[in-house]
Amino acid sequence: MKEDERAARERLAQHVERYQVVRKLHDVPPHVTHEVRVDGERAVCKRTRSDEGDPAMEARAMQFLERNTSVPVPHVLAVGDDYFVAEWDEGVPEDRTLDEARAHRLGAGMAMLHDEMAFEATGFLQNDDGDLALNADETWHETVGEELADRRDFLESFGYDDVAADALAFVREHPGLFDGAGDPVLCHGNYLPEHVGTDGDGVTCVIDFEHALAALGEYDYWRTALPLFAGSNRSGEALAESFRAGYESVRSLPDGFDRRRKVYWMVNTVSYFRSLFLQRQQTGQEAARTAAFFRDYVYNTIHSLQEEW
Repeated sequence: MKEDERAARERLAQHVERYQVVRKLHDVPPHVTHEVRVDGERAVCKRTRSDEGDPAMEARAMQFLERNTSVPVPHVLAVGDDYFVAEWDEGVPEDRTLDEARAHRLGAGMAMLHDEMAFEATGFLQNDDGDLALNADETWHETVGEELADRRDFLESFGYDDVAADALAFVREHPGLFDGAGDPVLCHGNYLPEHVGTDGDGVTCVIDFEHALAALGEYDYWRTALPLFAGSNRSGEALAESFRAGYESVRSLPDGFDRRRKVYWMVNTVSYFRSLFLQRQQTGQEAARTAAFFRDYVYNTIHSLQEEW
């Protein structure tokens, strides 16, 4: 028996007598996910291999949303320190393609999440003795600084900590960056087509809350818009317009939203460094080329922001 399958079986055995590990669904560090059966029913077991992942927090976020909002999330069956087990949700998308109608539904679904789940402060979420807890900051500016500092520390061993350090310096030098940018909400952090099921009536399922945090809605918006629409052709511009129209059909965007776009793109690109080296989907010269592109993008954005702000 392979080690990952054995680990999944050990965790299932803590909760049920009848279980089966069917197949590996995803294996992208720090997580590994299996399709399993629990008492004869299809389910998912998601586990982390290191302290870089926090499935327990993710599970508590889904449970919190299931109890307090209309956001459709998988029902959690069991939670441990380094894993959770959830019911299989047929709404999980198999098709990742995006047209204007689906882009509109994605935007509206994100806005619904933000509209229904507000916080009194921004900060990072955690599992606290079985409940979802917030490690609150006084301001969103402080939370952004903490995120960049974390990325700086992570990137030190890879030789790119200077990029995060300089992005952090820019943010600290401009304390008014996020003035008037709205109130804290629960942000998904990776609201992409592969994580959001849709049909003609709207959103059918939202999964993968591993990047969830209490933030401003525009943070979540640009976390989606950057990978989906940045550098798009005319067709991509139409998708971006549909996504925005969908969002604004549910929830207004704050004043200064477009001006802060580059700030979020800088912050998010620094986060992509972490994903590049943590997930190891690229290695060798390919990873080096991607890292060089990220570095240039961050520094070009910082330079542009310095001129604007």
